[in-house]
Amino acid sequence: MSAPVEAPSWARRLRSWRPLLLSLALLAAVAVATSLLTSPQTSTTPYALDNPKGDGAMALGALLRDEGVGTASPTSMAEVVSQAGPGTTIALLNASHLSKEERRTLASLGADITVVGTLYQDLSGLLDDEGELPVPAGISAPKGTVLQARCADADAAAAGSIDGTRGTLVLPTGTEAIGCFPVSEGGSDYAYAVIERPGGATLRLISDTTLLTNGRIATAGHAALAIRALGHHEQLLWVDGSRLTTHTTVWNSVALPPWLAPLLFQAIIIVAVLAVVRGRRMGRLAQEDLPVLVRATETTRGRGRLYRRAGDRQRAATALRAGTALRLGRRLGLSPSADGALLTDALARATSQSAPAVQELLYGPVPSDDRSLADLAVQLDHLESEVTSR
Repeated sequence: MSAPVEAPSWARRLRSWRPLLLSLALLAAVAVATSLLTSPQTSTTPYALDNPKGDGAMALGALLRDEGVGTASPTSMAEVVSQAGPGTTIALLNASHLSKEERRTLASLGADITVVGTLYQDLSGLLDDEGELPVPAGISAPKGTVLQARCADADAAAAGSIDGTRGTLVLPTGTEAIGCFPVSEGGSDYAYAVIERPGGATLRLISDTTLLTNGRIATAGHAALAIRALGHHEQLLWVDGSRLTTHTTVWNSVALPPWLAPLLFQAIIIVAVLAVVRGRRMGRLAQEDLPVLVRATETTRGRGRLYRRAGDRQRAATALRAGTALRLGRRLGLSPSADGALLTDALARATSQSAPAVQELLYGPVPSDDRSLADLAVQLDHLESEVTSR
């Protein structure tokens, strides 16, 4: 009697899983070390709060955080809608990259909006009464030109002056907007404008984006103007219309946590490691005798059913012709490698059929339908019976 089969012990199972466990431990160690040693991420995106270069706004972000203002940079319109509201400020860059309906959506959230950079920008939709909106203009004042506030707005008065401006804002006649930092004496071109909106929200417009960059934030009263215009509330949303995903997908939906994509990536790596460690390696194909005796007629019928189900008349006809030619060649004493013309001539002499007819049977075209295939099988059987009956 053979010994009973015992299940492997837990110690043996753990030993077999050791490579996988070591791989997972190494992956976890690398992830922890990377998170601890990696320095804060920075970018080279123009006007971004994490850009330390001259055209970035990292210095402004640091100043705002020192004043107790939290900053966030939403990457989709859905995030902006979910985070904005009364008690928040939206800093809007590249407003023209948003549609008019999207700008109306921002205006309806009840948050203060500070447009940063108005030159060549479409501002429609940011006010309910669009006739009241200041009009962006191309009039500029070069660097080195000191522009005084000269208005009753407290934020502009705290800044005192700015150093030049790229683009201005023209106030329509009869508007309730306040214009500050005029470019020309007695003109209506201003570098900064403020509009009090119904409901208590405020729309502020800064014509020149570069006033807030790292390279110019320390010049004149730029820092004071930026902090005052953006720091009225404890939360600031830095929204760049040119880099905002306006259509929600499964990957940028606010319903999904931000760590989901990295987690899925690590899961794919773990599955791949598991497949390598635990996967069975296939060797060469080995021929084995069938455990039971199967009649040749059964295998022939089974193969025929497969051919019929697949509709592979070409392979079936080739198999019929090749088998008939091999058996007839042996019957006539020809070598299996004999030329087809030699076999055709020998069969024509041994049967009542002509050489073209034999050629058609053994090497003719593929049958066009199942009936033609059946006819071919009958004709081949008849040819073979003529030879075997000799």
